[in-house]
Amino acid sequence: MEDDKASYDMLQPLLNEVSNLRSEISELKERRAQLINELKDLRAKRRGLVEELRNLKNNLRQEREKFKALKEERNKLLNNLRTAREEYSTLLELARDKKIEVENLSREVKMPISAIREEINRLEWEIQTKVLTLEQENELINKIKRYEKLLEKALKAANGRNEYLELKATLASLRLQISDLRKKISNISENMKKIGDNIARIKQEISARVALISELTNQINEKQKNLDALINELKSKSARLEELRNEYNKRVQELKKQKIAKIIEEKKKRVEEKIKSGEKRLTLEDIKLLYGSSEDLVDE
Repeated sequence: MEDDKASYDMLQPLLNEVSNLRSEISELKERRAQLINELKDLRAKRRGLVEELRNLKNNLRQEREKFKALKEERNKLLNNLRTAREEYSTLLELARDKKIEVENLSREVKMPISAIREEINRLEWEIQTKVLTLEQENELINKIKRYEKLLEKALKAANGRNEYLELKATLASLRLQISDLRKKISNISENMKKIGDNIARIKQEISARVALISELTNQINEKQKNLDALINELKSKSARLEELRNEYNKRVQELKKQKIAKIIEEKKKRVEEKIKSGEKRLTLEDIKLLYGSSEDLVDE
């Protein structure tokens, strides 16, 4: 029993180290599983954020395309508005000049066109039907010329009045067109502002996602580094545990051999004592004990 206790005492430090290593390895494995789960969660969060970032970038691209299309449409309408304003300004000036021209002609012509024509016809008929002196005829001819000039001015005033009315109608149409263009431009500008606000908001969300992804990446890298170090430590301790197990088994085998060798030695002494006492009958085992080598007997 004392020998067994002594043998156990010799193995105890080795057993203690094995026990400690097993405990440390168990803790390391738990920590490894924890880190792996944490990494899975972090990578899942990052994947989700990357997907959100991809969607946000697609939304940003679409909003920019909408903004660009609206800007092009607004520029086109602004060009149309500028052209309409220039045309309106030109026609307004023409209308003002035409109005002044018509007013001036109207002040010179007090008679209606029909009355002037009747007067010309009457004078021509008078020349053709009456016997007139040369002086009277020349006077009537001069009157006809004056009425013809007056008719020319009256006709010019009438045409000018019609042109003026046409200009006013065109100006009214242009005012409606300009008003319609302004409304369209205003609506487009409002939509552009909304889209611009959306673009600014999406950019902020993209910046926030990028920052979160960067932060998660740093955490992942740090935890991966810790996991790699832990795995290396686990490998090292597992290798050491294997060494200790081999050492333990080796020592146990040696102790067993020593114990068996001791038992064999004791049996051999008893056989020798039997021979010394004169006993000649030996068993096969007694013969093996006497003539066999200790190493061969232990191995058996």
